[in-house]
Amino acid sequence: MKCGHCGAKNDVKAKFCVECGTPVSLASGEKPLTAVSELYGKEVDVLFFIENFTGKVSGIVNPTADQIGRYREGIIQRVLIETPVTTDSDENIGALLTFIRQSKDYLGEKYDESNFRNYSTSDLKKEYLKLFEKILRVKSKNMDPKPTPPPVPEKK
Repeated sequence: MKCGHCGAKNDVKAKFCVECGTPVSLASGEKPLTAVSELYGKEVDVLFFIENFTGKVSGIVNPTADQIGRYREGIIQRVLIETPVTTDSDENIGALLTFIRQSKDYLGEKYDESNFRNYSTSDLKKEYLKLFEKILRVKSKNMDPKPTPPPVPEKK
């Protein structure tokens, strides 16, 4: 748990900050987070400011009133913590390329993965949806042949 006074990290069960001795407690209704994965999907306030000596941009998550007062020229932004993009994207890209390959095989078209290497995930999704629509059109043609006209009665 982070100390609201000095920002030091403390054990979740700690009653006082290990650095400054200030009493630390969870805000009412707040539960301690035990794993990083529990942060995904949470919204937090981040106080962004420029460090005096280095000039680097830093941030404090869920700043206290004291911290906000200390960094008056900082900017507070509400942020949603999302899952890591790299892993999710890699899995999505692999799945999309598999679907595209299978779709092209079904349609009898040549598949060359190198054609898709520079595509973004959203572009790959668009490509797959185009192929999927094409497959549906082909299937509907194959399933619904043109009806044969009824036989014409012969004249006697």
